[in-house]
Amino acid sequence: MERCEGLAWWAAERGEPAFIRDNALADERTKYFPELEEERFQSLLALPVVGRSGDVIGVITAHTVAPREFSDDEVDFLVTSASLVASAIENARLYEEARLRVAELEQLTELAEAIARAGALEELLQTVVSGARPLLTARACHVYLLDPGSEELERVASDPEPGNARDTLGLAELGPELARGGRSTRVAVPLVANDELIGLLVAEGSVRVELGRAVASQVAVGLKKVQVIEQLTEKNLIKDFFEELAGGRARGDLEGRATRLGCDLSKPHAVLVAEPTNDALERALRLAAPGSLFDRREHSLRALVNLSTTSFDSFLERLHRIHGDLAEPASVGVSSVCEGEAAFANGFAEAQQALLGTVVLRGEPAVLSYEDLGAYKYLLRIAVEGGIRDATVDAVSRLAEYDAQRGSQLVLTLEEFLRRHGNISATSETLFVHPNTLRQRLRRIAELSGLDLRKDDWLMTEIAVKMVKLEQALGSKVTKAAKPHI
Repeated sequence: MERCEGLAWWAAERGEPAFIRDNALADERTKYFPELEEERFQSLLALPVVGRSGDVIGVITAHTVAPREFSDDEVDFLVTSASLVASAIENARLYEEARLRVAELEQLTELAEAIARAGALEELLQTVVSGARPLLTARACHVYLLDPGSEELERVASDPEPGNARDTLGLAELGPELARGGRSTRVAVPLVANDELIGLLVAEGSVRVELGRAVASQVAVGLKKVQVIEQLTEKNLIKDFFEELAGGRARGDLEGRATRLGCDLSKPHAVLVAEPTNDALERALRLAAPGSLFDRREHSLRALVNLSTTSFDSFLERLHRIHGDLAEPASVGVSSVCEGEAAFANGFAEAQQALLGTVVLRGEPAVLSYEDLGAYKYLLRIAVEGGIRDATVDAVSRLAEYDAQRGSQLVLTLEEFLRRHGNISATSETLFVHPNTLRQRLRRIAELSGLDLRKDDWLMTEIAVKMVKLEQALGSKVTKAAKPHI
């Protein structure tokens, strides 16, 4: 019987009983089916089965064989029976829904426990797709994870085989949670943890959106937990790996650990050190040099920058642009290019020296490569290693002590005087002081330090000034004043 045909549909649509006492086939509301031999039935009754909400959930039909007709008592009985049947059907449906809900909760609990037990990402993903597919009564189930570098969702697990499922999805393609196309349906629920989108759960052939949300919530928490564990594990691995490279003392299979971290030491890299730590800088570096390794500490950031996809000069140019866009500036030192395991110990030392050079050469947070240090390459190594005693350095140190106590600028004055090759006019203009003031400062420098700029080697004096500034940048104490020259 098609929709809207026959007495039963008439009663269902109107929500009221339909009663034909006799000659039923002559009534336009009836539909004749020869195979049922309905010509025997002359009295027909159709009673809607109405639920508590007022919606019709079915129809009871009754027939009598001619010449008998339904009596009023029989009609009243059938009306009462329809009400009882409606209650029974609704109770049965409620029971079935409750039983199904309990089964779903049991399955969801089992899936949540399995997710909690998973200790690795691959294990977790396979647990999710194999457990979510029957729970959501889906034809296939897929998990996509967000790739921060490309801002695309990449399919990482499927059950069963992926078939026609796409390998990647753009964020703009997420669409509604429940999508219908022809006769097919699809539930796609974002995986969100701490307001952060980390992936997408897709169930093909399912319409169970609410249950899909519950599953997605468990999956997101599980993924975040595994990611945190793996990040901590990777962080410790990277930290130890960096220490071995920086110290030049490999323990065991260093190349194997490098491979595990996705690092090929035979390819060109640069060591980078930045202070203080900066979230924006780290994010930008990850995008600028994919495949790089990062070791974040409380006050500094170290990185092994992968240069396999870009040249060193191009990376430095981009690094300068990144640094210029930072809201909170940081000092950044970059080594020269390192290739081969043996080169990285020097690379870490070079990056640290370049970082110190930003204080000495720039005087403010800046980006400086080891090659930009010039003569400071050699002075920095001496300053770091220490152990050198020199009378000229001691003399300049006394000036630095005096500056620290009195707030004067004698070391700066001496440095500029030497840089301007003893030109009084050029030096006074640079320092914004009167030439006579400059001459007074030079006399004071000679009195305090014992230096005689008319006789002493200016190159040696200039080197001593740079050494003292390096010691200050390193945070070491200013060299104690030596005894005055006799």
